[in-house]
Amino acid sequence: MLSRLIALIIGLIVPILAIVALFPWYDRVHPLVLGFPFLYFWIFMWFPLTTLCLYVAWKLEHRALGEGER
Repeated sequence: MLSRLIALIIGLIVPILAIVALFPWYDRVHPLVLGFPFLYFWIFMWFPLTTLCLYVAWKLEHRALGEGER
């Protein structure tokens, strides 16, 4: 049960907090990162990071199902 909760937090809560809840802190035009305003860089960075979070959550859930947690 605990691993399902951790998977939920990693897979859903972390990306939502990073993109939506932290918006006032990363809503900046300057500095530029790799030629992009920081706002665009932050959002584009979270495409692969969200995929990574979902993969980790899936692995945790898969492992929990293998141990017999249902």
